[in-house]
Amino acid sequence: MFRKDLQDYSSSSQNMDSITIDMVLEIQKDLDPYDIVSLVFLLYEIPDTALQRLIVYQKVSKDVEYDSMNLLHQWATHAKVRPTWKYEFLESLSICRLYNVIRKLGFDLTTVKQHYQPDNITFSAHVSPIKKVLYNLCDNTTSEVMFKLKKTLLSYGIDTTDHESCELIILELICRKFIVFQDFIRNATPAKVDVQRFCQILDHFPAFASYVAHLKELENKLNGQHNSSSFNVSTSTPVTTAEVDNEYNKDNKGGESSFEEVYELLNQMNLEDIPSNWKADNVLLNNDSYFIRNPKRVGVCCIINQEIFNPSKENIEKNIHVHLPMRSGSTQDQIALESTMLSLNFEVIVGKNLNHIEVFNFIKDIIKYRVSEVHSVFMLCILSHGIRGHVYAADSIKIKIEDIQMLLDSDIAKNLYGKPKVLILQACQVDEDSYKDRGLVADGPPPKYFMRKSDFLIYWATSPEFKAFRHEEKGSIFIQFLCSALKEKAQKEHVYDIFTKVNNIVTKTCCKVKKLQVPIFESTLRKKLYLYIPSH
Repeated sequence: MFRKDLQDYSSSSQNMDSITIDMVLEIQKDLDPYDIVSLVFLLYEIPDTALQRLIVYQKVSKDVEYDSMNLLHQWATHAKVRPTWKYEFLESLSICRLYNVIRKLGFDLTTVKQHYQPDNITFSAHVSPIKKVLYNLCDNTTSEVMFKLKKTLLSYGIDTTDHESCELIILELICRKFIVFQDFIRNATPAKVDVQRFCQILDHFPAFASYVAHLKELENKLNGQHNSSSFNVSTSTPVTTAEVDNEYNKDNKGGESSFEEVYELLNQMNLEDIPSNWKADNVLLNNDSYFIRNPKRVGVCCIINQEIFNPSKENIEKNIHVHLPMRSGSTQDQIALESTMLSLNFEVIVGKNLNHIEVFNFIKDIIKYRVSEVHSVFMLCILSHGIRGHVYAADSIKIKIEDIQMLLDSDIAKNLYGKPKVLILQACQVDEDSYKDRGLVADGPPPKYFMRKSDFLIYWATSPEFKAFRHEEKGSIFIQFLCSALKEKAQKEHVYDIFTKVNNIVTKTCCKVKKLQVPIFESTLRKKLYLYIPSH
C-alpha cells in the first residue's frame, strides 16, 4: 500500500542531479496557479504555513507579478536539508501528473510512473499517503460539490467561503484539527490519525464514497489496526425517497418525448378566451370579496427557490442521510413566477438556496419591513424538494409548512392580520416513514392547527403520497401551468376558480403522459380572492 522505509530511486538516481534549487525556481514559472497550489498542498509539512501562504497566493495570483512569491522555491530552500527532498518533489510531480515537467527533468516517464504508482491513491513512498488521498479527492471535486461542502462546513462554524480551491478547504480543516494526522514518512514519532469527523461529513456526499473508504483504511493501517475484521468501511449511504422528487428521468416510462408534449400543451392551452374589451370593475369587490386597497400595489410575493442542497451539521450528527439532487429547471419556474406576479402589480422578492434558519429570517424580514398596510395580499412561493407536509431547506433540513403558517399568524405579522395569505408549494408530498418523530426543526403546533387559522390558501403541486414533476430545462408542470392560468384569468376570476382549472389541466395532462400528479389546495379563506383589479 505504502512504504515507511525510504527506497532509493536507484534506477534513475543519476537524474536526481537535475533537480536543483534553481531548477525548482525555473519549473515554477511554467506551472499554472492550480498546479502550484496542488504541489504546495503535498509538499509543505506545516499546514498552517501552507494555508496562510496559499491564501495570499490566491489573491496575488490574479496579478501579473504573482510568481514573485516563489512558493516551491521557498519549500526547496528549507527542505534541502533532508536527503529525500528531491524524491518528495519528483513523487509530488507524479501524483499531480505533471508529466511534461518530469520529462523536462530528464526522467523516463514510464519508469517514474511504475515506481510511484500515481493511479494507486493509497500508495506513497515519500509523500504522506493521507495527503495523497486528500489531493485526489480535491482533484475530483466539482464546483457544485465544493459549493455544497462549503455550505456544510458553515453549519459547523467553519467559514471557507473565500477559499477558491478544495486544497485550501482541506488545509483549513487540518489546521482546525478536523483532520488529524502526522507525516508518517518524515516523522519518527507520529501522532494518532483521526479522520472520523471528516469522514462523517463525506458520508453525506455520495461522490466521496471511495475516498471515505481509503481514508478509513489508511487510518486503521497507520494506527496499527491491521485486523481487517475490525475494519468497517461504509461505501454507500441510504437515499431517501425525496431524492427522486421532481427529477426528470429519461428512463421513465413515457420517455422524453412524452414530457415534451406536456410543455407543448402550454402553447395550445385555452382556458376560455377573455374578451379584449372586458375590464374588471371594482364592483366585483363587494362584501363577498377581499378588498384590494391599492390596485397598483396589490401585494407582496415572496419566492424561495431552492436549487442546490448540501448536508448540514444537524443531520450529519444525527446520522440522517438525505441526498437531495440539484433541482435543475427551477430557475425557469422562478422566472415565470416573477413575470406573472409583477404583471399583477405585486412586489416580488426572491431568496435562493436558503438554509432552514435563513428561510425563517427571510420571511420574517419581509413581513416586518416590506409588507405594509397598503398591501392587500401576501403570497409565498417555495420551490424545493419535499415530503408530506414539509419542504426542504438548502441545508437538507425539512421545514414544516405549519411552522411557516404560524409565523405568518404571529405578532410580527400584524400587517397581515385579516388579509389573505397564499402559499404556493412546488414540492413532492411522498411519505417518509423513516423520518417520523425525527423532525429537524422546532416542534410545530398540533396537526391541523393551522386549519383553524383564517385567511390562508395553501396550494401544493401535488397531493399527499404523490410526486411533483419538473423538466430540467423548462421548469415544473405545476408552476408553468399555474403562471399561464394566472396571466390569462386573474383579471376576471378569483383564485379559487383559477386553481380549480389548474388542477384540471395538470391532472389531465399528467394522465396523458402517465405521470401521477394531482395538485391540491386547502383553504380557510373567508371571501373570494381576486389578485388583480385595474384602476380607472
